[in-house]
Amino acid sequence: MRNFALNLGFNPFTFTMRGGGVVVSIASASGSSFKIVSSKFTNKIMVAGLCGLLAFALGCGSSSSSSGSGPFSNASLNGSYVCQLVGNDSFIDSANNLQSESYTETLVITTDGAGHLKGVEDFNSSLPATGFVAGTAFTGTYTVGHDGNGSMTINFSAPSSGQINLSITMENTSKFYAVEADAFANFSANAAGEGVKQNSSALSTPPTSASFVMRAHQELPSSSATVGTLNTSSATSITGTIDVLRAGALLPQLTLTSGTLSAPDSNGRGTLVYTDSASSPVTTHYEYYILDTNTFLLMQSDPTLLGTGLAEAQASGALTLAGNYAFGSRGDTDTSIGGVRSVGVFTASGGSITSGKLDSAQDGTSIFFNQDFTGNYTQGSNGRVQVTLIPSGGASVMIPEVFWMVSPSRAFFLVNANNKVEDGTVDVQQQSTFAAADVKGQYALVMDGYNASNLLTRAGTLISDGNGNLQLNEEANSFVPGNLPGLINDPPTLPGNYTVDSNGRVSATISSVSSNLVIYMVSPSQAYILQNDPSTEISGTLQLQTSP
Repeated sequence: MRNFALNLGFNPFTFTMRGGGVVVSIASASGSSFKIVSSKFTNKIMVAGLCGLLAFALGCGSSSSSSGSGPFSNASLNGSYVCQLVGNDSFIDSANNLQSESYTETLVITTDGAGHLKGVEDFNSSLPATGFVAGTAFTGTYTVGHDGNGSMTINFSAPSSGQINLSITMENTSKFYAVEADAFANFSANAAGEGVKQNSSALSTPPTSASFVMRAHQELPSSSATVGTLNTSSATSITGTIDVLRAGALLPQLTLTSGTLSAPDSNGRGTLVYTDSASSPVTTHYEYYILDTNTFLLMQSDPTLLGTGLAEAQASGALTLAGNYAFGSRGDTDTSIGGVRSVGVFTASGGSITSGKLDSAQDGTSIFFNQDFTGNYTQGSNGRVQVTLIPSGGASVMIPEVFWMVSPSRAFFLVNANNKVEDGTVDVQQQSTFAAADVKGQYALVMDGYNASNLLTRAGTLISDGNGNLQLNEEANSFVPGNLPGLINDPPTLPGNYTVDSNGRVSATISSVSSNLVIYMVSPSQAYILQNDPSTEISGTLQLQTSP
């Protein structure tokens, strides 16, 4: 048994894992408690469908307010997109029982540029009685405002029925951020993710790059992180080398055996299976989703094992870690799911790391705030890099990490720690120095995590004038599993301000949101973001919107 607690102020709740399921214990105001055992996905869908028009009358906010300007419209969303979400929900089942579950969900959504959508969904629940449900068909509608904020309504049919609502923010015509926007008296959900357009010409054959670099994270029923390479050149079998952080220990450079890859269906969906070479080998099953010839997403299909991932084709030639980099990572601690988040920058050259800055929150406490660090690394010829970060203050807090280089400008990594499972991405900065004028324009934003009171997601636009002034146009979803309904908050535009250090670290405040919003710029158009406030574990990404 492993317990995960999210301490949310007056209403703490604990995830207790038993045999692959999840039980949520929520303390009531009187000090007593009750237990909620997740129910079947089909029951959730049925209940969501029953709410119908009544549910909308109960006040779901399904789209961000469109107070900003921009060139977007329904025509901006046209084609097939893979949208992957990770989240939690609670609902009243057909027997009038309160139920809760954690889940991963991947939707292949085809849009027509005129407000109509259709597609297929794969869903994995934390409850053994439900597990993995594949291939649920859906239709629906969507809207996109001029500023890129909009909504989707998705109506499921076979093998289940019902409805969910998503708030979306367009990055460009090829990507959008998404958060679930369901907050009804009998069904509320909290989830966040991203939708990426598929290249239709790449969907008919399996990904067959010589080598892909993968990163995968499993959060339930126990946490693990994987980074490494997958070789799919045969189109049917898989080999490779991976590093896995599992059960509090790093299992370095495991080889893959018995790996298979199926041909994709018309939606670019296929299956990927491998067994690792650990002393107690683990076989992992994934659904894969092709984005293009060089990129595919992963979702674990082992019932109740909630994991997602990404694979990108590894560049040929030298895979050297050298330059100025920004990074972002997140993961789980022994205390909390989603209980650690980090962002920062560093310079790498010739085996040495200098000019590092780190911000990190763990279990609601800021453990590093604008922290200086140095470090060192050992480069492998296969793109594997052993890295040690050394925060100022002594070697007792050394942070060992494993990088796998996708290219000299990008890497996937995990943190080698026995009290947390944290992994992330590293991107080379596109310029050597930054100033306030480099942070200018309308950015798409997505963030998720929790604060002292509840789980929270937000999506919307962050507008910067290049002179230190901000405006946030967000839709926020506040939710405590087991407490219905959740709350969709669509406030007026919120003002803020910012300053920029030359290394790309942005310090920002947003009225009613954060007094310690930390942003690390990859470029003037891309950044990692952390809300480094007390009792808070919320992070995400920023992307400058580009015109259709």
